[in-house]
Amino acid sequence: MNKFMYFVLGGAMGAVGALLLAPRTGEETRNMVADYAGNVANDAQAMGAKASEAIQNGVHQATEKGQAALNNLQHAAGNATTAAADKNDELRAKIEAARDRIAAQVKQNAEQSAQAVQDAAPGIADKAKGAVDKAKSAATNAIGSAADAVKGAVDKTKDAAQKGAEEVADKTKDAADKAKDAADKADK
Repeated sequence: MNKFMYFVLGGAMGAVGALLLAPRTGEETRNMVADYAGNVANDAQAMGAKASEAIQNGVHQATEKGQAALNNLQHAAGNATTAAADKNDELRAKIEAARDRIAAQVKQNAEQSAQAVQDAAPGIADKAKGAVDKAKSAATNAIGSAADAVKGAVDKTKDAAQKGAEEVADKTKDAADKAKDAADKADK
């Protein structure tokens, strides 16, 4: 319990003690205790509502921030894919230029040029494909990791919100039980 709750609980116990020791009739004391118990219950409900609202706001903000982070990661992954595609296009353009040069050399020396094209083209294409595959894999891994992190943060916030709501409900019930016990004692 925090200091504020101890303060409220101490004040409530002091008020009940003062009511029990005051020189009033039983009916007046019961009425005062019932009024006080009603006020305590109302205050506890209001505090519970405020705590619940604050928890809900925290969950909402965490969800929004998580969604924004996920959107940023997806955007970055899209940019990485576009950059990889651009590099692939650039490599293809370079390959085409090399083919044109080789075609000119083929006229001069057909056998040597044919062998050079066959050796160079597959290797370059494999490297380009490998680079694109690595970029796609890295982007997919980054998105998966970010999604897991966001989900974990949302789950933790949700658990904390539920725990806080349960604590508020327990404290409200305890306060109402204590007020009822005080009222019962006052009736005797």
